[in-house]
Amino acid sequence: MAENKDNFEPFDFYRTGMGFSWSESSFLWRNNNEEFLKLSDYGITNQEVYRYKQLIKQRREEAKERHIIYVHRSNFFKVLAVLFLIFIFFFIVAHFNDLMRDTGWIFDILCYPVYIGLIWVMYRYVYPYIAFIIENTQEKIEEQHNYPNNGHPDGYDPRIEKYFNDLLWKLHENSSH
Repeated sequence: MAENKDNFEPFDFYRTGMGFSWSESSFLWRNNNEEFLKLSDYGITNQEVYRYKQLIKQRREEAKERHIIYVHRSNFFKVLAVLFLIFIFFFIVAHFNDLMRDTGWIFDILCYPVYIGLIWVMYRYVYPYIAFIIENTQEKIEEQHNYPNNGHPDGYDPRIEKYFNDLLWKLHENSSH
């Protein structure tokens, strides 16, 4: 019984498969003739479910377009981060060379491993940290745009979502028996 709960995924407005084309299967079609749950028990009609399904399709298409835009923006900021790190590297090298100008060529030869180490630290630790911040910010902005109404998408109908959740649970129970 605990195994069923572990595999169950509740309804998600942007991720749950809805079967928008003829070739895709839908969990709504599996409740043919209200075999598992009755719409009237939730105070909804078949037309309301259909309109909600179309709203979900529209919002998902909009979110997909926004996601592409956000990915391009985050890639732009990652390129800026690389350019910034290159600038910092040359800034540090220039100041270090000016500081050690009078020490001689042997000391210059010894500085090259330090430069290589600085490049490695920037590549291994600094850039991934900056990229993580950029990606995390992108995800937060996307999530805030997708769920603007107290964590719910525009057009949210709690009755229909409750029906979807319960239907998914019933289908999950029946498929595990």
